[in-house]
Order: sequence, then structure tokens, then C-alpha cells
Amino acid sequence: MGRFGPDPHAFFDSVYREKAPWDIGQPQPAMVALLEDFPPQGPILDVGCGSGDLAIHLAKLGHEVIGIDFVEAAIAEAKGKREHLPPDVAHLLRFEVADAKQPSLIGTHFRAIVDSGFLHLLDEEETDAFVADLAKALVVGGRYYLHEFAVEFAAENVPRKVTEDELRSRFAESQGWRIMDIRTATFHSRVAPPVEAIAACVERMK
Repeated sequence: MGRFGPDPHAFFDSVYREKAPWDIGQPQPAMVALLEDFPPQGPILDVGCGSGDLAIHLAKLGHEVIGIDFVEAAIAEAKGKREHLPPDVAHLLRFEVADAKQPSLIGTHFRAIVDSGFLHLLDEEETDAFVADLAKALVVGGRYYLHEFAVEFAAENVPRKVTEDELRSRFAESQGWRIMDIRTATFHSRVAPPVEAIAACVERMK
């Protein structure tokens, strides 16, 4: 059984019956800063996009973006936001209900994949499979941007801690990756003070 019980889909469906605690009405500031320091190129995939704020931010910068999430309510909310955007921004955006653990199934090779709070939801076995699939979904030279919790809480149904050591191991040159940056950060929510986080940009080399 994973971190979110025997049916994670049902758990996250229940969260989105109301406003999700991580939905702060804008992209996470640490992710915005990372993207400013290491500008992405499109097309871009936003895995675990939630209600779409990060994908919308990227589309406003002129990038073609697909946002995916397995929670139908989250995608419906994201599509609602898209309808209120100027046409020149909205046409760059697409939101789909899909399994963010398998980005290669979207059928597009991306030049960037952004992940603001998805990797830290996965257990070790799921993370192994997800990272392997990332390599299939990215073009050579494509970049993966991540922003995750860097603290472990003694509670149920919360994200896990992601460490620098883990990232350096998973995205080593021997695995076909190059680490562009790893930095300390914070993760904001509507319901609690910011928590310790980690942000990174890694590039697929082969």
C-alpha cells in the first residue's frame, strides 16, 4: 500500500472536492525562480498539473504546454481557467486527464517537463519507473524541472522527503543525465507555513 492508502485516486478525488491545500492561486515561487534561471523550451509537459497555474504561467511566457493530472476535478478546474485567458495564450495550452507517472504515453517528445510537487508523492518503486519513463518522454537535451518537499512528516497521506543525495544518484551522468542545478527552496500552501523543499533542473544527455 502506498503513501496515500489503497486507492490514491480516491484520496486525491476527495481532496479536490474543495480547494486543494497546495493550490495557492499562482505557481510555486521556487519553481518560477528555477525556470527564470534555466529557461525552458517548448513543448512542455506539466506532470501532476493540478488546477493549472504553472502551465498557465508557462503559456503566458509563450510556450506550448500540456498539463496532465489523474484527478478529473483538477483538470476541469484548469480548463475553466483556460477559458478566461486571452486567445493567444489559451491556444498554447492543453489539459488532459492522464497518468502523470507515465509521461511517455502522451505521445509527444518534450523539450521540458515540469514537476511542482509530483515526485514527492511517489514511493521508491514508483519513482524508479517514473524516472525511467521521463527519459522516454524527453528529447536529448530536454530538461526536467522539479520542486519537492525536503522534509519528512510523521503523518499519513503526506508527501515524502526528497534529498539532494537521492537526486544526485537518480540523475547521475552514468544514468544519462546532467544536473544543471540543485537548490534549497520552500513549498507554500494555503493551510500551513512554508515547508523545506528542494528544487532542481536536470538535462537528459542520451
